This record gives sequence, structure tokens and C-alpha cells, in this order.
Amino acid sequence: MTLNSESGNPDRPVAITTAIIGFVIVNILLGYRLGWAVWPFVTGVVLAESLWVGNSVIIRKYLSPQKITESNAQKRALFVFALVKYPSVAVCIWALVRSADTRQLMSFVAGYLLLQVMVVLRMIGQAAAQIR
Repeated sequence: MTLNSESGNPDRPVAITTAIIGFVIVNILLGYRLGWAVWPFVTGVVLAESLWVGNSVIIRKYLSPQKITESNAQKRALFVFALVKYPSVAVCIWALVRSADTRQLMSFVAGYLLLQVMVVLRMIGQAAAQIR
């Protein structure tokens, strides 16, 4: 089971749905005057979305079955992606842990997990649609 859409844009529905649900949650947080939770939540959503899109681009561009070769361009692209991805994630999480309290950390984790929840719900929906 893949997460490709019918239009040929992989992962686009999940990213768009996550952004819309995230926007609704931010408005709910602001409505309940929980402004302290907005930036950590948005940071978590942005981090998850950027990792999702980055992985998707690398997989589509370099790791699809038609394009797998032992070329230096593929190795270099994967190396640069890993070299940029992991330190940036580590710095983001380190800065948040050092500067935030427990409530803000929970808000960050909720924002980060929102994308994973959307992926799981989409997979369940696709599986249910195939059963019919």
C-alpha cells in the first residue's frame, strides 16, 4: 500500500490535510488563550512536514526502482541530505529542550505527531476502501 495520490503527486494529500488540521488546531489554541502552545506546535508540524517532503523527494528522485544505480550523484545526494537533515533536526530539538518547559515540549510533540496520525488515518482509509 502506497501513499500516492491518483494525480501522481505523492504524499500531497497527507501534507495538505496536515497543514489544514494544524491551522485549525492553532486557531483553537488561540481561541482558548493558549498562546504559549502555538509556536512549539507549529515548530513540530513544520519539522515533521519538512522531513516528510524531504524524504519523499529523495525517494522519488533517487530511490525509485527505475532509477536505482550505483552512481556518484545518488550517493552524493543521499549523503548531503543526511548531512543537512540530521544535524538540523538535532539542533531544533536541542534548542527546544533547552529553552522550553514541559508544556511547550508536549505541544511540540503533539505538532510533530500530527503528521504521523494523518499518515496512519490515510492508510486505514485506503485499506477500508479496498475491502469494499
